[in-house]
Amino acid sequence: MSEQELLNQEMEKVINSVGIPPRPTMLIELDAEIKKDEPSYRKIEQMVSSDVGLSATLLKTVNSPFFGLRSKATTISQAVSVLGLSTLARTITGLKLRQVFAKAGQVDMENFWDVSAKVAMMTSHIAEQLPGMNRDEAYTFGLFQNCGIPILMQRFPDYKKTFGLAERSMDRKLTEIEDERYHTNHATVGYLLAKNWNLPNTLSSAIRFHHEYDLLAESQSLLPVEGQHLVALALLAERAIQLHSGLPDSAEWHKGGQIALQHLGLSTGEFGEIVEDAMAFLERKD
Repeated sequence: MSEQELLNQEMEKVINSVGIPPRPTMLIELDAEIKKDEPSYRKIEQMVSSDVGLSATLLKTVNSPFFGLRSKATTISQAVSVLGLSTLARTITGLKLRQVFAKAGQVDMENFWDVSAKVAMMTSHIAEQLPGMNRDEAYTFGLFQNCGIPILMQRFPDYKKTFGLAERSMDRKLTEIEDERYHTNHATVGYLLAKNWNLPNTLSSAIRFHHEYDLLAESQSLLPVEGQHLVALALLAERAIQLHSGLPDSAEWHKGGQIALQHLGLSTGEFGEIVEDAMAFLERKD
């Protein structure tokens, strides 16, 4: 049996043991339509409109200050036209992620999703300030990087407590502490969900290794450079949000902040300018 086959077997065990939600049928159908040589906008609008809750949330999202529309979109047709098919697909994927866990009874996760949305917006905003970065990918990564957390919270009653302890550890990897306790971690579980939901390989790999900051300092096959960019951008976004909230350095910034800045070729002063701009951006969103 090949190494890849063994890896697939191990991942299948994780999927079965923690209960990773399957990719929603609507996303499968949407993806198939978008990939056609001549996708039908009418069919796409019908798919989205058939889910009343999703439609309402999509319009609310499109009309948020993040997209900066001059006039509000009032129909799904207008939303599709404004976003374009690529951004529409990424936005709906993120909304369906939240919807799936809401249906699973994760009633106490509103703050988690709000923080994820803020990190996604900030990651995308910072990506716009730097050459060669993809705003849409940055947004999707910011939204999905911690999607393994609600899955593990559903599976393990004490996970929230363990995660709280792990994220404050200054000398050990957060995922290492999770592995000790549960024989898996939120980065691996998030990677499996991303693969299961057919997210691009760059995004799924970045999710898998987003606590492996040493990978940002070298060229290697585990995490391509585009994935390294995403991990570094999200770390900067989280730090900018912490500064805006008056919070001290997190353990994760302590472990990976300087590596992320070096990877992106930013000095401390240049990052300071980005933070000032980010704070102004957050003020407009609050």
